Amino acid sequence: MTSTGTSTDGSGSSGSTDGTGGAGGFERSAEERTYRAAAEEGDAADKRVYGEYLVGRGRVDDAVRWLEEAAEGGDARAARLRAVTAKDRGQFTVAAHWYRTAAERDGDCAFGLAELLLERLDDPEGAAEWYAKGAGLGSVECRTNGALLMLRQGRTSEARAQLEQAALHDHVAEQIEDRLIELADRIDHYRDRITELAALCALPPEERPADLDEQVDEFLEDGDERYEPFGELHKEPEWFTSYPSFLPDAEKAYEEAQALGDPRTDRCHGLLYYNLDRYQDACRVLEDGLRRHPDSRTLARTLSAVHLQYGELEKYEASLLPGAEAGDRLQQRRLGDHYRDQWRLAEARRWLEAAEAGTEGGDHDGDHDDESVAASLAELAEAEQATAPALDTQTESRLPALHAAAAAGDPAADLELGRLMQTLCRYPEAVRHYKRAAADPGTPHAPAASYALGRMLYEECGAHEKAVVPLYLPAAKEGDLDAIEGLGALYVRLDEPVKAEPWLRKAARFGRPDAASWVGNRVGDDYGDMEEAVRWWMRAAKAGRVWYGWRAGMQLVRWKRYQEAEGLLRLAWTGREKKDPLHEAAYWLARALHGQGRAAEAVEWMRTARDVHHIVRRGYSGFMLTTLFDPSMELAKLLVEEVATPEAYEEAETLLAPVLERSPQHRTARHLLARVAEQRGDLDAARDHLEQSYTPEGEEAGPLLTAQQVTEALRRVLG
Repeated sequence: MTSTGTSTDGSGSSGSTDGTGGAGGFERSAEERTYRAAAEEGDAADKRVYGEYLVGRGRVDDAVRWLEEAAEGGDARAARLRAVTAKDRGQFTVAAHWYRTAAERDGDCAFGLAELLLERLDDPEGAAEWYAKGAGLGSVECRTNGALLMLRQGRTSEARAQLEQAALHDHVAEQIEDRLIELADRIDHYRDRITELAALCALPPEERPADLDEQVDEFLEDGDERYEPFGELHKEPEWFTSYPSFLPDAEKAYEEAQALGDPRTDRCHGLLYYNLDRYQDACRVLEDGLRRHPDSRTLARTLSAVHLQYGELEKYEASLLPGAEAGDRLQQRRLGDHYRDQWRLAEARRWLEAAEAGTEGGDHDGDHDDESVAASLAELAEAEQATAPALDTQTESRLPALHAAAAAGDPAADLELGRLMQTLCRYPEAVRHYKRAAADPGTPHAPAASYALGRMLYEECGAHEKAVVPLYLPAAKEGDLDAIEGLGALYVRLDEPVKAEPWLRKAARFGRPDAASWVGNRVGDDYGDMEEAVRWWMRAAKAGRVWYGWRAGMQLVRWKRYQEAEGLLRLAWTGREKKDPLHEAAYWLARALHGQGRAAEAVEWMRTARDVHHIVRRGYSGFMLTTLFDPSMELAKLLVEEVATPEAYEEAETLLAPVLERSPQHRTARHLLARVAEQRGDLDAARDHLEQSYTPEGEEAGPLLTAQQVTEALRRVLG
């Protein structure tokens, strides 16, 4: 049978299928031999049991054959597990294949397929279909998650009916119902309280309660025993992405809150839209609020920050000016920094000195801002002593022709001008040119221009990741490797690993070491698939990330794949001066060499491991430190068991003396010393060492010998 599960390392192999272990180098236990014999002679269920056994021990490569044979024999659990292992390795098409083999008759496979289609293959319609089929097969997970999908799609009445049925069997569905009730009650509570407060605000001043301002503050900032403050609602955008039918009511609450006459309600409304990635709506609300509250620094500052986060540099500058001219020190500093970044140094000095000399407080001023202004002035002074960015004479001479071509609609000219203006740090001009070059997605220059714009805004102008993701996408889809890796990195920073994974896997396959290391960590740490992780770490290490030579090398040593480990650990050792933990590579390299029968080299590296062990210990604490390997002990074992010369025995005794001072009955140390004494012909000393490792009755044995073990050891060592 030909396996459908190709390895993501590009080798075309899913690993060992001979049952000796994808990790290699170990023999099957009696328990495993039993399972394997049953799988070889038995039915699909026996094959699946053996596959599960292998997966449970981290040997996914070996499990593939048995799970696929079991799935082809009709075992739904095997199909599901095979699909899961493929999904964890980024093989989404393979995973879909194995889910589909049983999804028509198994609710769990239908659920897995629906989740795969929704989260990894961007097919919500297909997901809805399989949620429905799985629900028909009795899967409560399908019914619950299908209802969640309906809620996100705005199909609220259908979703509630589904949840009502699912809640009879699924506590998750019950919790969702409770959240829906909670959110509805919370918004109703806000609107009722807004109505009460608005009525009080509408009274003539002499009739208003004396504590009305305090009541408004409490509503906006403190909340009550039942609900969080109204001012916190914008911090939970997932409520409205998961349950969008509630958003109109929340919007009405914000609109009604305008009657309170407090600009904070407009700020929170704008930030809700910002958190929902609705830039235009956020700006509209904040600008409307400023028209009602023209002196509100809170609204002005929030509006300018939103413009910056979305890379709207001209709007950012325009929104800073009114506050700066009105004496807002924070806006003055921001404007000064903005001009300094563009090498508009005279304007930068004007505003930074104004911020330094300003005395008005404001709701965000204080010592921290004084320090920030001082830091900004120091950076400005450095810039004033430096040489401003400039173009060479030949490039400068081309500018008029480029501007003319751009004005005539040449996207290539706009793209080049964008790059040149970026070089000169004239960022708003660069934005205009890049946007024009990217305006028509059908032109060949559009993806590159969009990516250049996104990268400049993010790396040099302070834009937020979510604002530049759409700008990276066209170039990434066109195959630009920098854009592919950059897009994956943006999703990682946005804490969206599911979206990051396909892009970073693609970048890793094309040799990007940082992407390979991320993928290795993802499958190793998150999914527990160490075989796949090691393959990616090896790629990362060989591409220059020596840290991952250490991670991969350690695991390979544990799997007794010593020859593969050796090169990676030697590579890791080269990075020890930059990363202290890599000093540990010496220990694992010694073990790799010993495993290859190269005892003399192993001894030298174990000596090195002993010498640097004080550095290694710095990276461990608590229980991990107490269980850390001891190179001195392992060096002593090598000297006694492998080198076995008089000089080696003397060195071993020196190494073991401190061990016995700390733990007089240390079993390994006493055994080694007994071996040395026996080799010297001193049987009494050998017997003495063994007897001292004996644990008297009534005491906790710990690492020491029982009486029977002492007898056996005496027979074995002394004959």
